[in-house]
Amino acid sequence: MKKLLFTTLFFCGLAFTAQSQSLTYSKVILLTALDTVPQGKVWKVVSYLPSGQWINAGTGTTGSLDILINSVEYKISQYEMAHVGNGGHGEKETVPFPIWLPAGSTVEPSTNCGSLSVIEFTENQ
Repeated sequence: MKKLLFTTLFFCGLAFTAQSQSLTYSKVILLTALDTVPQGKVWKVVSYLPSGQWINAGTGTTGSLDILINSVEYKISQYEMAHVGNGGHGEKETVPFPIWLPAGSTVEPSTNCGSLSVIEFTENQ
């Protein structure tokens, strides 16, 4: 009975390990222009760097920071620069990170987004 239990748990452990290792780290990418996820790869968009316009927004301005995924615009963050006492601002993240993209997907920094930080993984077959 103990051998049967051990064997069952051993093979269940192997099956779980095989499933959890379906991706292998490949490289880090600082994406500044339109690019496509290569075949056999998966991209994990983990963060962004705003452009200078975002950083230098003046008092009383509003706007958003956007990216394009498969030509569809997504607002990553919205801001409102308002004068509150000695200054102040409000910022709201609207698309949570990370964003996982399968092979063939296109991604591009857009309005007020200077670059995207991406981790590339290779799909194990």
